[in-house]
Amino acid sequence: MTHSMLRIFGFTGTGLILLAVILPLFFYHGKQGERFSMLNHYISELGEVGVSRAAWIFNTGLILAGLVMLPYVVGLGSAFSSLLGWLGTAAGITAVLGVAAVGVFPMNNLQAHTIAATTYFRAGLVMVFFFGLAIFFQTGGKTGVPQSANSLSLIAFLAYAAFLLWPLTKKKEPEQAEPPDPLQEPERPRVLALPTLEWLVFFSTILWLFGMIFFI
Repeated sequence: MTHSMLRIFGFTGTGLILLAVILPLFFYHGKQGERFSMLNHYISELGEVGVSRAAWIFNTGLILAGLVMLPYVVGLGSAFSSLLGWLGTAAGITAVLGVAAVGVFPMNNLQAHTIAATTYFRAGLVMVFFFGLAIFFQTGGKTGVPQSANSLSLIAFLAYAAFLLWPLTKKKEPEQAEPPDPLQEPERPRVLALPTLEWLVFFSTILWLFGMIFFI
């Protein structure tokens, strides 16, 4: 795959992800009529059918983006032409298929959605890790990616790690003597750590993708 074709797939796939996520933000009204906030709403809530008004944009966009990004991550492995690069590609293929699966299984199908989202986040962590190593240990062959570009890999890696490790730091809350009214939606705190970290993963990944597109 030529560098121009690689960039076309990269720009198109990244653009689809941005559109799929940003556009539904403007139409979102939650179950309590609240506007969407990156500080206390999960990204996947934009695709919740029956709640998010533009859920079809989110879900369809992620499916298309995942398919378009497949040749891009394969092209990255080819560009590095190293074991580390191909390991990054293997993780990248899993990650972009996870992105597509998030669109196929929105939050309404919570069990399948959770598997898809978890697959993406774990594979995404491995992807940026191995591509970061591929940049660090490159031998000046086809790619010639500047080492400064690895700052984006580090930022993305730390964001993924923080998001995945945060739930492990939370102590299990004791069971309540009387369960809350199941018909009453609890008021959402203004700031929630996990959704905020998830948005950090999103933006750091977008920056990483654009960095790879420009430097490859």
